[in-house]
Amino acid sequence: MRSRIYTIISGHFKSWYRSKSNIFWTIAFPLLLIVLFGAIFGNGSTKFDLYLQNQDLNANTPTMYSQGYISVLNNTGAFNLHTVAAGQTVQQALDYVKSDAQLHNRGQRLLVIPSGFNTTLNSGNDATIQLYMDQSDQASASLAGIVRSVTISYAASIAGAPDHLNLQQVGIVTRNIRYIDFFIPGVIGMTLLTTGVFGAVNTNGRYRELKIIKKLATTPLSKIEWILGMVGYQMILATISLVVILFFGYALFGVTATIDIYTVGLVVAAALLFPGIGMVLANFVKEAESADAAANAITFPMMFLAGTFWPRETLPDIMKIIANFMPLTYVNDGLRDALIYAEPAQALTNTIIALGLAAFFIVLGSMLMNWKEE
Repeated sequence: MRSRIYTIISGHFKSWYRSKSNIFWTIAFPLLLIVLFGAIFGNGSTKFDLYLQNQDLNANTPTMYSQGYISVLNNTGAFNLHTVAAGQTVQQALDYVKSDAQLHNRGQRLLVIPSGFNTTLNSGNDATIQLYMDQSDQASASLAGIVRSVTISYAASIAGAPDHLNLQQVGIVTRNIRYIDFFIPGVIGMTLLTTGVFGAVNTNGRYRELKIIKKLATTPLSKIEWILGMVGYQMILATISLVVILFFGYALFGVTATIDIYTVGLVVAAALLFPGIGMVLANFVKEAESADAAANAITFPMMFLAGTFWPRETLPDIMKIIANFMPLTYVNDGLRDALIYAEPAQALTNTIIALGLAAFFIVLGSMLMNWKEE
């Protein structure tokens, strides 16, 4: 009886061991989640990026009260403060914050200590610190609460000024954007990623096992034609996915998206890019059984780090750097710029980057592909 039970266990274990996808889901996938989420949330705290403009200077030196307020902000440990030149107007400072925040994956938030701040408090009059912020950013509400608490605490520490220091919040985004508005473009990007990569890898793995790839060498079909045909098929699937996701987003949650030439460009770029990545990966996957594991190993890190589910600003610095090298990052950003934020210049930039990456992977995939490989 024991030998028969042992034989059953041994047979199942050998079957499990020979399946690359089983190994991935049993061992590699849990470890991947631990590494990703541990790196993102493991430190137990999140620092908010906050741009600071101190206009209250005396001979280019911060006044006593303005410097004291900045010190209290720093002592909370809740902020990464980024200084904005005092000589700029508020609008100039906001323009700088917008461009710099987009460049470094930071939230658009500017705290302005006004000129005369020290004198106003000394005279017993009301002083107002202004917090300009992108109110559509999910982290802004938490940041504003901390800044307000710091302001109240600092006012209480100044003799005669507990009721004379105020914080004014000013929204810099005219459209009210909810989390679901942020999330829908990420879902579209994730869908384009998974259908493109998995479709190319699985198809090529299956065709290689059935010797269909080898038989294609006897036809007039070129490798680049084969890849472009795969890409064309994925482009149709991408269009269907886009329409379905946007329709249900609107029907269920009232998500209104702007569909224009930039949106179309992003979808075309993604439909070229992700199957291209899949075709490159397929050259290193010799069995259909290994295809899922290989595709999962590529797609899961991109899903979690490329801003699909939450803003990349919440990631640790090293993860932000890694995310900058992930193609899905530019697709997600471009889709949000085109569909939600109405930022055509940024959408165009991300489209160009995605198209450049697509061309690279398609050419690389055609160069690596071997028709006659057994």
